[in-house]
Amino acid sequence: MESSPFIEGKYEILGKIREGGMGSIYKVRHRLLDEVRVIKVMKPQVLADEDLRKRFVEEAKTATRLKHPNICTIHDFSVDPDGTGYLVMEFIDGVTLAELGRSATPVSVPMTLEIARQSLLALGYLHRRNVVHRDIAPDNLMLTSDEEGNPVIKLIDLGIAKALDRPGDLTSTGVFLGKLKYASPEQYGALPPGEKIDGRSDLYCLGLVLYELLTGARPFVGETPAEMI
Repeated sequence: MESSPFIEGKYEILGKIREGGMGSIYKVRHRLLDEVRVIKVMKPQVLADEDLRKRFVEEAKTATRLKHPNICTIHDFSVDPDGTGYLVMEFIDGVTLAELGRSATPVSVPMTLEIARQSLLALGYLHRRNVVHRDIAPDNLMLTSDEEGNPVIKLIDLGIAKALDRPGDLTSTGVFLGKLKYASPEQYGALPPGEKIDGRSDLYCLGLVLYELLTGARPFVGETPAEMI
């Protein structure tokens, strides 16, 4: 994408934010609306795989219908015939909880409680719509502020959100969805036959995030699935 300063002629690329496993994330400006947004461009090899292409389309369909003040807004998405795909998202001027946890100033209990309250509002909204995020982790929760300077939490990266009422199992290939250190027991396969992951998995993961935010350490030490279990 660096070879062209524009995406589809209307999004001016202001710079690359980061490179991820499935694509690159750019800070852009909508030329007509003069608004700063974020675009996640999928790597060509990702959408060349039929299963991952399906995941991307399902991600976009799920995410664009989710509108909540504590969830990053998805404005638009596109999948071209040549396999190029991208998501256009809200630009959030803030820090992730991972960055907040690494700062020299400890996070206060009142701030942690407010983070918890707003995170639960976002998760409650998702779960009432039969959607499980599946990747609640410090780098998927951002802290920003409103026009009055009040703290606002934004849940980001719905890339592996799963609609419970949607047929098919996008993890049938054995791809682990979620970050190892913040995964629930269900994500390690600790489910009775016939049962599926539901919103309680997200709540468990949020508990791990809040524990680490308050104490500076995770409740369980380990780097491999066997150690974590």
